[in-house]
This record gives sequence, C-alpha cells and structure tokens, in this order.
Amino acid sequence: MILKSYIVEQDLNILNKYQAFLLYGENDGIKDDIKTKLKKLNKDCEIINFFETDIIKNKNILYENIANKSLFNDKKVIFIQTATDKIFNQIAECLERENGKTKIYIFSDILDKKSKLRSLFEKEKNIATIPCYEDNARTLINYISIELKEIKGLTGEMINLIISNSNSNRKIIKSEITKIKNYFIKKNINKEDLLELLNIRN
Repeated sequence: MILKSYIVEQDLNILNKYQAFLLYGENDGIKDDIKTKLKKLNKDCEIINFFETDIIKNKNILYENIANKSLFNDKKVIFIQTATDKIFNQIAECLERENGKTKIYIFSDILDKKSKLRSLFEKEKNIATIPCYEDNARTLINYISIELKEIKGLTGEMINLIISNSNSNRKIIKSEITKIKNYFIKKNINKEDLLELLNIRN
C-alpha cells in the first residue's frame, strides 16, 4: 500500500491499520518529522532502534526482539535506520512471523523501482510505504504556516524569505522555525527582526 507523506503528516492515525512501514526518499526532513511524531505518539511503548549494520552483524536480532516479550510494556515499536535490500530477508521473515504487538518503521534513502523492499511494501495490503520526495513551494508554505500558526504578524512575504534562505530544505527550515518560535514567543514577528534572525545579508 502506498500512502502520501503529506496525508500521513496530517493524521498519524491512518497508520493504525498497518503492521509495518517503509519511509524512503531524499527528503530527510519529512522522515525526521514523522519519526519525531511517532516517538511522541508511542511514548508508552518500548522503543527499539536498529541500524542496518546491526541486523547484518546479527541476523537473528530483529526477530528475537519481536518474539521476546517486553518486561515493561505490552507493545513495542522498532525503528530501523538506513535500510536497504541487504536486510530484505530478515525483514520479510519478521513480517511473516510478527505477533501483532510490534510496529516496525523502516527508514531508507532513495530506493529505485527494482528494490525488493520497496516492491514488498507497495504490494502488500497490511503494510505500507511512504515515499518522501522533495518538498515544493506549496508544501513548504503549508508546513511553515502550520508550524508558525501561533506567531502573530506572519506574512506570505516572510514565509517566502524563510523558504528562499533555506534553499527549500525542510531540515534547515525546521531549525529556523525553532529559532523563530523562541525569539518571537512574546512579541509580534516583523520583517526587520526576521532578516536579522535568519542572518540574511542583502
């Protein structure tokens, strides 16, 4: 099943009906945002992090963590970072034997159409893939507007300044948004202070 990243960002409850997820693509900003939201949403679960290298070194580690009952929580969440087709067999096996109490989130860079991981997650109905492509102007305007909705005085011109100053990179924009929220927490935003805060040189 293929899910649109912007729809998932708007409502993570969409993910409840799926067992596992593959997030891939060049937009690390979207992946980071979704990952942060998932960690907050699953703060009462046991969260386990693996890198692909961990699974290559120990081929049983993934299944063992799914099969073993948690001492502290009924449910587990597993994050797998930098995954490629090198660990396809281990992931496929775990999905077949999964116990219903573990959610698996797999993060990858760009995967071509021939990727076995991508193909598996696109075709099966109980698992989903979330392609994370580069943002366009519309998605970034929407993203900044939502993130800064509490900031008074924000204009379209200011949003465009943030986008152009970050080269349309969501990770940089996220950092700028943090600065803006902290600086303008008790006062209206204005163009002069924003230019200085963004360190824009005319």
